[in-house]
Amino acid sequence: MRTPRGAVDALDTDVEATMGAAVLRESVLGARRASRRAAEVLRQEGFTLDEWLVLGSLEDADGLTMTELREVTVTDKATLGRRVDSLVTRALVFREVDGIDRRVIRVYLSTRGREVLSRLTVLLAR
Repeated sequence: MRTPRGAVDALDTDVEATMGAAVLRESVLGARRASRRAAEVLRQEGFTLDEWLVLGSLEDADGLTMTELREVTVTDKATLGRRVDSLVTRALVFREVDGIDRRVIRVYLSTRGREVLSRLTVLLAR
């Protein structure tokens, strides 16, 4: 007995969706494992994963607004505010009023922040 073409297409689509979901699941699980390992290394150095993400994001694009940092780090507003405050207290980042729009505050990576990020990067690469 022959299977109608539409049924074969539906089976192909189901197989592709199942395979796609399996790949996605493995990617998510891999990301969680990597996050946990990175968080443990960072915790031993006195940092959080979110703080490391902020430092790295500022290395890539210095002078980001808090909104831009939130988008890049995928961190909620309250958490990001606490993390940036902590980094400012440790002189790893600093805030500056935007030269064009004085309502905008930009966050910059300090020289010390670059040095710390470099050290953390080496530790995380091990």
